[in-house]
Parts: sequence; C-alpha cells; structure tokens
Amino acid sequence: MIGDPCIDLVEAGALTGSRKVFDRDLHVGGDVLGSRHLLDWIDRNERVVVVPARYSHGPSVIGRIPDFVAINSAIEVALDGSVRAEVAGGRVISGPGGQPDFAVGASLSHGGVSILAFPTTAARGRQCRIVRSIDPSAPVTVPRHLADRVVTELGIARLTGLSIEERAEALRAIAHPDFRDQLG
Repeated sequence: MIGDPCIDLVEAGALTGSRKVFDRDLHVGGDVLGSRHLLDWIDRNERVVVVPARYSHGPSVIGRIPDFVAINSAIEVALDGSVRAEVAGGRVISGPGGQPDFAVGASLSHGGVSILAFPTTAARGRQCRIVRSIDPSAPVTVPRHLADRVVTELGIARLTGLSIEERAEALRAIAHPDFRDQLG
C-alpha cells in the first residue's frame, strides 16, 4: 500500500529501496490510497511502481526477499495456531488482504518471520483473543501450518516446529491470565 506518508519518508531519504535485492531503488506497491497530492507525486515519479497483487503480494516474489518479516494482526488465534482475521461477532470486518500471502512468503524467505501481534483481550477485557478453536462458521485466514510467532503484551509464542500440544501451551502462556483456565 502506498499512502501519503510515503511521500515524506521518500523525500526525507528514510525510504530509499537501496538495500533491496531486486527492484533496487524502486518503491513498489500493489495499491495506492491517499490524496490528489499523492496521485500527482506517483504520476511523475519514475521510482514508484504500482504492480498487480500477484507481484506485490505474491508468495513466490516475497519468498525471494531474504529475512522478510510479515507483521499482521488477528481477531483471534486458536490453540493450534489457526488465525481468524476477517469476521468478528458474526460480522465481516475485513477480507484476508495479503495476510495469507505474506505468511506463505515469509515461510519461503530465507530467515523470514511471520508475526501476529494483538492484545490479549477484546470487548473491553470480556473476551480472550486466544481461543480453543476457530468457530467452524468463520473463515480461517491463515492455517495453523503457517503459524510462526504470536505476540501479545504478555510475551511471544514461537510456534514453528511445535506439536499441537506444545503450541497450545505456548499460546496459553501469552493469553490473558483471566482466561487461561478456560483454555485448558
């Protein structure tokens, strides 16, 4: 996503693209969202390239980036590592976006990491966001086999390579203490 803040970052020299392994010195994005000023800036800027999602979000492209770090959020994560990020309270609040693609891309990247970061509770502390399982009527945004690291304000659960039981233990450890008993 290329937005208005990108202008200031590029013009200040904070965002250069000079360390990229491909598309060096280019600013590549799949979408543009912002002001007329942004659109004009992109239109006359040879270093900005808008590409199809199969390139900007393509796991085979992302996987070529060494040490790629994907950071996403979730509505909830099940004890097996499955992620739900699209439906809350029976309402669709988002599509999957690039989250599944970035999780796959990070798994393909040499040294890549996929991070899910979110607070332990929702609904003003009345709901735990780490749950026993994803409700079967809700879509799973990222399947458990792609679960890598889950971060809450209480710590980090490193799930890659763990058994289902070990994943559950690691996730319970970073769940809100008020809900840990309910998680078994």
